[in-house]
Order: sequence, then structure tokens, then C-alpha cells
Amino acid sequence: MRRVHLEAAEDHVERLAREGDPVGAVKELVWNALDAEATMVEVEILRSELGAVEKVVVRDDGNGITPETCASTFDRIGGSWKKLRRFSIDHHRPLHGRAGQGRLRGFALGSAIRWTTVADSIGGRFLTTVSADRSSRNDFEISDPRPSEQDTGTVFEAWGRQSYILNKLGEDKARAKLTTEFAPYLAMFPGLEIIYDGVTLNPGKAIQVEKTFGFDFTHDGMTHQAALRVIEWDMRVDRELHLCDADGIVVDIVDLRIQAPGFDFTAYVSWDQMASHAGEFLLGEAADGPVAILLTRSREILREHFKVRTVERRGEIVQQWKDKRLYPYEGEVGSEAEQLERDTFDIIATTVQRHMPRPDKHLKATLALLRESVKHQPESVNRILDEVFRLNAEDRTELERLLDRTSLASIIKASSSVAARLDFLTALSHMVFDPEIRKVVKERTQLHKILENETWIFGEQYSLLASDRSLNTVLDRHLKILGRDNRAPEPVRRDDGSVAIVDLMLSRSRKFHDRRQHLIVELKAPDVNAGDKQLQQIKSYANAVAKDPQFADVNVEWDFWLVATDLGDLVEMEVQQRERPAGCAWDLTRGGMTVRVWVKRWSEIIEECKGRLTYFQEHLQHDPSVEQALEYLRLHHPQVIPMELRLPQQSRSDQSADATPQRNEN
Repeated sequence: MRRVHLEAAEDHVERLAREGDPVGAVKELVWNALDAEATMVEVEILRSELGAVEKVVVRDDGNGITPETCASTFDRIGGSWKKLRRFSIDHHRPLHGRAGQGRLRGFALGSAIRWTTVADSIGGRFLTTVSADRSSRNDFEISDPRPSEQDTGTVFEAWGRQSYILNKLGEDKARAKLTTEFAPYLAMFPGLEIIYDGVTLNPGKAIQVEKTFGFDFTHDGMTHQAALRVIEWDMRVDRELHLCDADGIVVDIVDLRIQAPGFDFTAYVSWDQMASHAGEFLLGEAADGPVAILLTRSREILREHFKVRTVERRGEIVQQWKDKRLYPYEGEVGSEAEQLERDTFDIIATTVQRHMPRPDKHLKATLALLRESVKHQPESVNRILDEVFRLNAEDRTELERLLDRTSLASIIKASSSVAARLDFLTALSHMVFDPEIRKVVKERTQLHKILENETWIFGEQYSLLASDRSLNTVLDRHLKILGRDNRAPEPVRRDDGSVAIVDLMLSRSRKFHDRRQHLIVELKAPDVNAGDKQLQQIKSYANAVAKDPQFADVNVEWDFWLVATDLGDLVEMEVQQRERPAGCAWDLTRGGMTVRVWVKRWSEIIEECKGRLTYFQEHLQHDPSVEQALEYLRLHHPQVIPMELRLPQQSRSDQSADATPQRNEN
């Protein structure tokens, strides 16, 4: 037995051990075994009854360490024999470790470490043990060699370290790290076998997509050739960029620093001069060295690659959903609006798909709910997904970028709104023009109630102030807007002394000249035309407002609309006077107040609305059928639509022969 002393400061030895990285220590020991011509390396993790890691064993069938080289191997840092060679002697495999520091990594796995090695030497085959203890890291005890009939190889053992850090060795992440580290090497030498914790590493089975890019980069006027290999895995891995020499041996590992949500991958960039620039990556990309230029170019290629792969992956995932009948859309796309909605759904769903539940039943429900969110709450999708799936920072950032909430959500919402409005206009046309339906549509309890929630048809600028209220209440609302106290208790009456009841009062504020504009709408049932009686009624409303002295000094415009399906002859003549705009029956200015009376056909209002929506209709390609329009009413106004419209069209046809139309309200 002899003791050799490592000529180095103990704190330096401790730093080289990197005791916080047990997985890195295992990788280093496996590389040492492969450099020793091993064809099989096994890492065994022994656990206590409670599952804690108690001991780590790494055994290989390599050439072992000869007695003559034991002392020189363990008594210094550096000076490795591998530095003088590029390939192993027997199998001509590229060598990994050249720094002469790997053996010190054993202290990351235990406070006591031991190598038992069998090697062929002068005079025969010998077994030698080398042991050390954390209490004296610089001292290694080497046994006297003794003859052995065992196969050549080395067994490394580490034990006695009580630390939760060792439990990292049992995580799936540890196996993934070893897989990504040794994947290129195992691909070059398929006869090798690495067993980790009872499972053989098989990178080929875990590879989903693999692609290699050749490229040039220039440094100090010289052009260098490099290759970038990208491997996508079907397992979770840390995204890393491995800096390799021309033989694929990893020299350094750096962070990728690119966005590629949903992809588990490793990149390997190979350059024939990488080994002589080990550690240079620590200077960063701001440096002007060749590694900095190489890193910048590699990351540019990776970003472009994953832009393409993102589109491809999205299509792959969506097709899988369609094949399993999980996709929440059916049939061909019917319009550009639907295409926009589907594209947005695909972007969002595929971005967060790895956070979704795996069982098909749950996944189908999740996709259906996500579709509804995209359709009806596009501006809130990001928040909803974050709350449901607890997205990580990278996925949140990517989702915000893709969704672009300030524009895309607005487009979807506008598209949905325009499509709904077109449906409503078609439904309204059906209600007021269909000969059978118009007979049963009631003014106050049905048409009136529906239009309370669809006041946009009278103008986007208006908001509803009052519905089906007396003119006194309407005027009180007006004064309240102006910041005045309510009117005197005397009611506003028409010339015949009656109190007027208006259907709808809408209001808007105009920025110019500090004026306010009110619109009073008087609706008539679809089967009632606007005759002289109806015109005089709306004029009496206007007159009651015009003659009230409380409003003589107010900068306000009052427009009174009489809306009907058609006009009587006398009314038609009155609203076609040469000196007034078409449709205007009365135009009066008194003080700062303007009062106008208009008579409108439903056809004019509907066509005017369609005109406002023409641009969207052309670009959304949405031309709703009557059934689509009626479906809109059933969804949005189920309580007030006529019973006849609640039935499908075929059912109405079957019952039409027996239906007896009732006189509607005026």
C-alpha cells in the first residue's frame, strides 16, 4: 500500500469536484470508461429502504488502469495521457477527457470513493485499488497490485455522502441528460452500451426529428466550416447547445437562449478547433473570438429552423387531433372569419398543448372550451390559459407574441360581432317582411324588447337611455345628463292633454359646440303601416318637447323617428318635400334646441346598416341564411321572439295551414 499526494491546494480540488453536480460526475466517469475502450458501461444506484441514494457504482469492461500508471494518474492535476492522443489505441475512438481532472468529480457522489481496476501489464494481469476520502481530498491510497484472472475493466464506488443532492440521480432528468450527452457518440459507435439505473440508454428511440446544417463563419479574415446538428426528443430535456470537436466529442455546454416553446431538443455544433478553445464561451457573444461568432451564427440558424418547425409541428398536432376526432371544428372553412378563428385556435392550442390533459376524453373537452374562449373572449384567452394551465414564463411570452392581443383579438371579436349583426339583420328582415311572420310579431312585447339590445341599428353613436317610458321620464333623464335638477312637477303633455309614451330614447354626446343629441324611436308592428294618424302621434311628441320652456335655451338636438314597414300615401308625400331632406316630416329650431321628425321604413334602416357592414361582409364572406338568422334570435332573444320563430322552419311549414294569425298590438 502506498499513499500519493495530489500537488494542489485543497480548496482548488474541492472546486474541481463540483459537488453540487452529481449527474455531471456520472457523465465524467462514463466518458473515462469509454476512453478506456469500454464497450459496456453500467451505472448502478443503490438506495436505502426510504429511497435515499446510499451508493453509486460505475463499472465498465474497458482496459483498466495499469499498476505503472496509477501513481501518475492520481498524483497531479492535468498531464493526462489523452492530451497526446486524439483517438484510442484499440478501437480508434475519439477521446473525450484531456484535462486530467475527471477523477476528482467522484467526490460529488460520495465522501468515500474507490476504484477497483484490472488491467494487463508487464508480467501479466493485475488488480489494483485506489481509494480516497473527502476528509483528505489530496491523498490517494494505492494498493499493491496483485495477479488477477478477472476480465479487464474498472469499478468505481462512492458512498457515505448524506445529501439530498444525490437524489437528482434518480430523476428522469438525469437519464435525459446522459442521453443527450452521449447521443452523437452512441450513433457513431452503435456497438456500445450504456446502462443507467437499470435502463439502457437508447437515443435512437427517443429521437423524433433530426437535422444537420453545414455553415461557414469568418474570424480574423479566415473562413471556418462548422456543422449544427439539431435533435428533437420525445422526452423532457434541458435545452442545451453542445460545443463539440470535429469528432462529435463534447467540449463545453452552453445555454441556448432562444425561444422554441413546445420543443424538447438539443443542439450540437461541431468545429475542428473547438478543443483548443475550451472555456472561451464564458467570455460571451460580446467577445470577438471565434467561439463568440460561432455561437451567434448557431443561434441564428436555430431561430430560423424553429420558425419553420413551429408551423410544421402545429400542423402535425392538429392533424393528430383530427385523426382522433378531438378537433373542435368540423367540415371545411366557410368564410375568412372562420378561417381566422381556426388559425388563432390552432396557434393557441398547439402552443399550450403540452400543458393539456393526456386522456382523450379530457383533452377533447379542453379543446372545446378553448374554442369557445377564442370565439367569444379572444382578449381574455391569455389570462384564462395562464389561470388554467399555470404557464411558465416562456410559454406566456410566446403566447402573447403569437396572439398579439391588441390586434388579433380585436379582429376576432370584430369578426364575431359583424357576423352576429348580419345574422340579426337577416332575422329582422324576416320578421318585418315575411307575410305570415309579420302578422304575429307584436310591437311592445316582442319587437320592442328585441331592439332594446340591438340599438346599434339606429346608429353606432347612440346608447340607450330609456325604453317604453313616459315623455316626462325621458326629459328627466335628459336634464340629469345636463347636470340639472329634475323638471318642475308639471308633466309634459300633448295637445290633447295625454301623457306620451315613447318606445326608445337613445342619446349621444357631440364634441363639437358642446351639443347633445337625442333620438326618440317610435316603433310600429310589422303589419301596421305609417299613416297620417301615426305621423300625427310622433309629431305630438316632438311638439310637447319643443314648446316646453325649460328646454328653449339648451344646446340639444331632438330627432323623432317613426319606424314602420311601409308608408301611407299622404305620409309618403309629406316626407318627400323638396325643401327638406328625404324622410324628414318636420324641422324646427327654437332657441338653442333643434327638433326634427323623421319617418323611416324598416327597409331603409336595414339597408343602411348593411351598407355600414358591406366592407366586413365582403371580407368575411358571411351571407347568413334565414335559418342561421333565426338561430341567432333563438340564442340571444329566446324569451321574446314569437312562438312561430322558436320552431325550425320545417315545423313552421307543417303548422302553417292551421295557424290563425291574431291582430297584433299597435
